Amino acid sequence: MTLSKGLRKRLDTQGFLDVETKSTARWLKFSPLMCAIGFALGTYLQSPALLFTMALFAVAGLSFHHTPFDWLYLYAVKPVINGPELPKRPAPARFACFVAVVWGSVTASAFLIEYNTIATVLGIALTGAATLMGTVNYCIASRFWRIIYGWPDQE
Repeated sequence: MTLSKGLRKRLDTQGFLDVETKSTARWLKFSPLMCAIGFALGTYLQSPALLFTMALFAVAGLSFHHTPFDWLYLYAVKPVINGPELPKRPAPARFACFVAVVWGSVTASAFLIEYNTIATVLGIALTGAATLMGTVNYCIASRFWRIIYGWPDQE
């Protein structure tokens, strides 16, 4: 199945230039959706521990080119469903992980110092950004990366 022009553009924005199938594009949503769930729970429960844990997961995505949720897919889900391989996270997608580290840590810290309203607003916004990426493959942080560093045809 070929990718629509819009999906191709959204994947290019994240740096996934070699993704050619809808199946792979679909499974690239797994990790952001799991992150959205984690951030939503951390915000709802006002749990700095859960939010800091989610930030650590994002550190893994930044450092190792895969998040723990990517590894969960690759080693537990993929063999069962005979799913596609996931590519390593390119620079724009890793930048999104960096943003999640900072945003998640600031949100957790705000809960720690009992700035609960600010923390809740930050957590809801972070959950929304992760949900957007996990549903339609649109990554706000990668879009900023492209504004700063250029688009794939310029690389």
